[in-house]
Amino acid sequence: MPLNLEQKKDLVKEVSTILADADTILTADYRGLTAIQLGEFRKIARKPGIHIKIVKNNMLKMALKDSEYSSVIEKISGPQILATSSDSPGEFAKLVKDFIDNHENIELKSLAYKGNELDLTEIKKLASLPTYDEAISMLMSIMQAPIQKLMATMVAVPTKMVRTLDAVKESKN
Repeated sequence: MPLNLEQKKDLVKEVSTILADADTILTADYRGLTAIQLGEFRKIARKPGIHIKIVKNNMLKMALKDSEYSSVIEKISGPQILATSSDSPGEFAKLVKDFIDNHENIELKSLAYKGNELDLTEIKKLASLPTYDEAISMLMSIMQAPIQKLMATMVAVPTKMVRTLDAVKESKN
């Protein structure tokens, strides 16, 4: 059922709002994917901060025109699926990369991070970024290491003394 003018305006406004909040956007040609495979791709959007939407090209171009991702407009042709992430670009890229690796029928058209268009091969670099929780745990382990070494050094002196006394006791018996 075709959309009337008001519904189209609402859709463009909705996509513009999603793009305004997005850190990372990705567009892909989804020709050749079955409905089940598209459903699998949409399961990715169940994570907080991730949106996946199939939008007609003209409406997508109108939404992109006023956003920081306007450079992506040139690459929009054919049926497009728009995927955006507003929270964790690393986790988003991992999910999308895993899906693309498992399904050859989907073809990446564009990838942009914070308004800068990236080469499509950059998705591997983006996917290798740690998630927020992983980065925090790595930072905490680095901050904790000097304290652990200090404690190990402080405990080593009395331990060595006890072992020496024990060895002397054993030698006298």
